[in-house]
Amino acid sequence: MVYAGPQSPKGRWIEYVEGDAGSIVERGERIEQLGQSMIASADTLEQVKDGADGQRGLAVEKLREVVGATYGLLREAGELYEPTGPVLIAYGEALADVQPKITVHVDECAALWATFQSLPGSVEPRGTGGWFEPEADSPEAQQQAEEDAAKLAAYEAWEAEAGRWDADYDTWEDAFDTAAKDIGEVLEGKVKDGFWDNVDGFVAGLQKALAWAGLVVGVLAIIVGGPILALIGAVIGVIALALTIYQKMRGDAGWMQLGLAIVGVLPFGKLGKIAGGKFSFADDMFGGAFGKTAWSAAGSQARELGFAYLFHGRGASGVLGGLRQFVTGNNPNGIGDVMARLLTGRDIAAYEKMSDGATGILPALATASDLMHGLMGVPLKYDGWISMFSGHETIKKRFPAFDILW
Repeated sequence: MVYAGPQSPKGRWIEYVEGDAGSIVERGERIEQLGQSMIASADTLEQVKDGADGQRGLAVEKLREVVGATYGLLREAGELYEPTGPVLIAYGEALADVQPKITVHVDECAALWATFQSLPGSVEPRGTGGWFEPEADSPEAQQQAEEDAAKLAAYEAWEAEAGRWDADYDTWEDAFDTAAKDIGEVLEGKVKDGFWDNVDGFVAGLQKALAWAGLVVGVLAIIVGGPILALIGAVIGVIALALTIYQKMRGDAGWMQLGLAIVGVLPFGKLGKIAGGKFSFADDMFGGAFGKTAWSAAGSQARELGFAYLFHGRGASGVLGGLRQFVTGNNPNGIGDVMARLLTGRDIAAYEKMSDGATGILPALATASDLMHGLMGVPLKYDGWISMFSGHETIKKRFPAFDILW
């Protein structure tokens, strides 16, 4: 998104308003007409059901059985459609009136801001007589004052146009809010979510919670590290994948989202760890959540923390002692260990383990692959974290091949 300068006087980015006003009005008219047709059809079906049409015969009796209570459902749908149409029409007409004005303001703001940036000088008048400043009443001082005045005038011109954009944007926003409120009043109490709709909402909320939990665990894994945090992160990834599979089945997620979730837990793009000269791809599968190595390491660390808790006297002192053990025990190399996790996703001990007892070109290539995987893959992870705060589109969503390769 390219904005026409800084934020407006009301603190908003100056941008166009999207939408096809003509299509919205046309859709509103069709919805209103459809609602009227539904209600008229419901009246006809009700007459058939009640025998008010005066028809007789076995076929008519069968028809009345088939009609049953369907006319009531059809009338309910018509009573939802008919009042919704005028709301959309009103919004479309408001959009048609204000959208061209907003477009003109955005273009004008962009031109005025470009002019402002091209001018020398300062909005705040520069001084004279000081260090690196011209002498008062000198030709240079006069030129400086003229430049500053022109710069200020250019900024004020942009600010005035931005204020006019604010006013018309308020008009559009009021129309949009009114339409949303009116449609909400039409639907209130008449449209209810079913069981699976409620489950979908719960899953979507849980996915967001898992994303934030993953961020917290990921940051702690960089600073502290250790098998417990690694295992928690792996379990979060597996649960997120399972929820994404459910969302794909329900049509709430696409193939790209599912693919990225799979890549997030499967070690594609790297050769895997080396233990005694052999690859342990299985230990990397699903982050180790389904392998005994990760659980055994986490269990050992948990026992160590339990001993530390008892050794330091239980209670608050025991908790603090356990926390110190948790931090220092997983950072034997201090800041170097933290930097290794920060840049590559692995601590120094992991790279030392890779090379233990391993000789030959294949293990060397595997170690290099893991290192390159970290250097290329970790920034993608950080980009995802930052997007949670900034709302920007992640690199791996824009270029999925990056995540598949790394």
